[in-house]
Amino acid sequence: MTVLAGLLAALFGTSASAQVAQGIKAYARGNYPAAMRAFEAGAAKGDPQALYNLGVAYAEGRAVPADPARALDYYRQAAQGGSVLAAFNLGQAYRKGQGVAADPAQAAHWYERAAKGGHYKAGNELGILYIEGKGVPRDPIEGMAWIYPATHASIMDESAMANAIQAAGMLDRAQIQEAQARGKTYFQRYIAPNRAVVRALSGG
Repeated sequence: MTVLAGLLAALFGTSASAQVAQGIKAYARGNYPAAMRAFEAGAAKGDPQALYNLGVAYAEGRAVPADPARALDYYRQAAQGGSVLAAFNLGQAYRKGQGVAADPAQAAHWYERAAKGGHYKAGNELGILYIEGKGVPRDPIEGMAWIYPATHASIMDESAMANAIQAAGMLDRAQIQEAQARGKTYFQRYIAPNRAVVRALSGG
């Protein structure tokens, strides 16, 4: 949940407003007052990147006193504005009960929203919920399908690879093939069009 200049620059690129970009740089330098002024000004305009960064600031408690509830409120606004990073953080908060009562159904909702925006780590987490039947009907095939995109050769996320192997152990050959076919569809539909997100998450 950290404001990382490199991550955000890779993810947002030239789409980031100059104001938010300056805020990110200020935050990275430890100039928190300047960062918060930039983020708050962007948030006042409804900029989802600024709202996300405010959420991170209140979650971390470095620039301002930690306030998990306020962080979640900013994440929710940012996610509703299209931030996949904020949607993922909401999923994490609801799954782990951080700053809010644990709610697997809400976690699944936000993970799916993030995954459909190219956040393959969110897809991995959503897949686990399907395998465990938490917040969604238990469905190991659907679970493996959501995990599968993160195992693609262009990503090969270690956590997803381990989860896919575990999921495969619960399925027969036909079910594995069905999960892989569905997973390939998810990759083409949600991951392939969002390569900037993938590059940012993988550090590429």
